[in-house]
Amino acid sequence: MKILVYGAGVIGGQLAHALMAGGSDVTVIARGAWADTLRTEGLRIHHYVQRKDTVDWPHVLEVPDGQRYDVVFAVMQYRQMEKILPDLARINSPIVILTGNNLSASEMERRILENSREPKTVLFGFGSTAGTRENGRLTTVHTGNGRLTIGKAQGEIPDEVKAVLQQVFSGSRLSVAVCDNMDAWLKYHAAFILPVVYLCYKTGCDLKKSTRAERKLLLDAVRDAYHLLMAQGYPVRPEGDEKSLEPGPANAMVRFVICLVSGTRLGALCTTEHCRHAPGEMEDLDREFQLIRERQSSFEMPSFDRLRAMMPAWDQIRSTYAR
Repeated sequence: MKILVYGAGVIGGQLAHALMAGGSDVTVIARGAWADTLRTEGLRIHHYVQRKDTVDWPHVLEVPDGQRYDVVFAVMQYRQMEKILPDLARINSPIVILTGNNLSASEMERRILENSREPKTVLFGFGSTAGTRENGRLTTVHTGNGRLTIGKAQGEIPDEVKAVLQQVFSGSRLSVAVCDNMDAWLKYHAAFILPVVYLCYKTGCDLKKSTRAERKLLLDAVRDAYHLLMAQGYPVRPEGDEKSLEPGPANAMVRFVICLVSGTRLGALCTTEHCRHAPGEMEDLDREFQLIRERQSSFEMPSFDRLRAMMPAWDQIRSTYAR
């Protein structure tokens, strides 16, 4: 299969590695010094959990070319994704998969389809990979060869597209979950991570400084955000995920993960490093979620608001973590 990965950061790089392991012919789009590094030194990844290093040699472009691709994965930060929508509409491919945080899935799908000269299926995905890019290599945190949740903004993926995706992922050892409403999935994901983001910035991107009371407040804030989305009619995705916020074994596991994230290097790679390096994306998600709140402005979210008020103002955060 001929695949284009638009964006070769942590998630895009790990995705390219997995697809190449499955035998796909992979081209990545990268720019500047990073593109030069990929050409001369290869796509070097240190897999943190697996304690191994890999080097792959994808084709490297700085702008899309006119070739036809079986599938295009756009793996960009939320703010950057907005800028490349015209490229995604023009790229010669029947399947485009926007991968990453996104609170405007249906709108982005509409814009791509309206400006495309050929029929396209637009899907959305989220790669459960974290890590950093330093000194010419990626450090990634993932299970297996990575996990990807994928689906249409709303509704089922057409059977003919599923057949293509099955070929794409065959042999890659990617764990792939299919969702029937990625618009809702991505909104609930934002509802969970935004309180984590607030606590990250409150502690100066060092969650080891967080207190037990603050971590409890974090989970209460997530519960507030879930209840807002449920009140607005968004179906919970993954289905039944709201049960993890109520007393029981699932909630105990969530609390354990929060403690792990707060106290270990592994947790820092999964959370605080992204907050440190992508304050613009976090601010965009916060702004978009506040717009969702405005649709039901009388809905009370006391824990969410309390935690959000603990972090510095966004202009201070941008100044502190500007790259």
